[in-house]
Amino acid sequence: MKRSLRRQIFLWYAIAIPILIIGMVLVTHQVMTASLADSVDERLRQRSETVAMVLLARPEIRDEGYENLIKLFTEEYFAYIPAVFRISDPSGNQLAIFGDVPDPIIPLMDQQLVLTETSKGRFATIDIRGHEALRIYTTPVIEPYTQKTIVVIQTGDSLAQVVTAEQQLWRYALIVGIAGSLAALLVGRYILQRGFRPLDTILGQIQEIESKNLFVRLPDEPRPLEIQHLADNLNSMLHRLDTAFRAREQFVATVSHDLRTPLTAIQGQIEVLLMQKQIEPELRDSLERMAKEVRRLIRMSNNLLLDVQLQSRPTLVSEKVNLKDLLGELEREVQVLASGLELKVIANKDVFISGDYDLLKQMLLNVVENAIKFTSSGGTVKVALTKRNGYATIKVTDTGIGISKENLSRIMEPYYKTRTPEKSKSPGTGLGLSIAKQIAVLHAGSIEIDSQEGKGTTVQIQIPAKNQP
Repeated sequence: MKRSLRRQIFLWYAIAIPILIIGMVLVTHQVMTASLADSVDERLRQRSETVAMVLLARPEIRDEGYENLIKLFTEEYFAYIPAVFRISDPSGNQLAIFGDVPDPIIPLMDQQLVLTETSKGRFATIDIRGHEALRIYTTPVIEPYTQKTIVVIQTGDSLAQVVTAEQQLWRYALIVGIAGSLAALLVGRYILQRGFRPLDTILGQIQEIESKNLFVRLPDEPRPLEIQHLADNLNSMLHRLDTAFRAREQFVATVSHDLRTPLTAIQGQIEVLLMQKQIEPELRDSLERMAKEVRRLIRMSNNLLLDVQLQSRPTLVSEKVNLKDLLGELEREVQVLASGLELKVIANKDVFISGDYDLLKQMLLNVVENAIKFTSSGGTVKVALTKRNGYATIKVTDTGIGISKENLSRIMEPYYKTRTPEKSKSPGTGLGLSIAKQIAVLHAGSIEIDSQEGKGTTVQIQIPAKNQP
């Protein structure tokens, strides 16, 4: 299924924008989470460095005992009270500890003492089920002159705040991602609508232009530069098309009109010759074939001229038309063409419509002649007139060769001829049904064709009826 350009752009936008927003939110979440973790690590490092500096600068503090030392640091030096603060000797023996440290955590802290390198500290996260996770920093305090480890300091903080902040960030990220995506989609849709509005206006104006009013031009309006270029090119194309169509119509009308006079004269001369009784049979047969071909050429010329007139939207000369009388006149005219066929015209009641008598007659002639042309000798052509639901309905049914499904969808296109293995009695221009459709539409009516190959065709014409006088 094809999608419009607007929908394709919006679809890609609807996919790309949420991905970008959610991606940015996730990156922001990761950056802030990492920043919180880094701040905890930096606080632990600074705390350990402070202890080491004081111990190295004031050796006498060590003599007072490490319990007092820890109390001094936690009360005076540390801006934030640590969750854990422990001092151990180089052998790993605990000298002093601050904080309520669960027993399962002590062995894990001892492991860090073993793993600690001599010159720099080590970070570790201790997470035991049922207890808050701890971030531990273990670092040795080394005597500058002897390069011996005096003590090993371990300081740690709870990661509960970091975990809570991370959970809140996830929640906020989800809310911001969804809300931001929806807001971006709404804004994007509004922008697309405004951006496509000049193009929609042009499309609406183009749809109102048909081959019959190609002289119409797109009006000058404030438009974006690209859309203005499109409008200018469309106006230029319409001008060229209008010139070409007018030249074609003028040519067809001139040729058709100029052909009618000599053809009518030839037809008259042939009919005069046929009136003579002393003509030999072979000559009469030739003259009759010539008369038949001349009548076909006259019908073709009339159809060409009528098609040009209909294309130029003629003004209807409306009058009240009794379709019963019109069908009676039609029956008399087509009897000659229906030689060898059974022609039935069923019009029992008067049915009145408002329309152009000559055009309506031509419409019915085209349909009935088409039915006769494609019905073999011995077949039947039936024309029935009824009135139902405010519409006059004329059905023309034949038992001819029928129309294939391939041809049925295009049968009323101008100049379209069916491609069937059987030839009709006389070839035409492919304008008969096209003209019939144009005349029906001109009278606010419709024409429908139903056909089965090898069984026949039914043409149904419906035109709004008028109340009888």
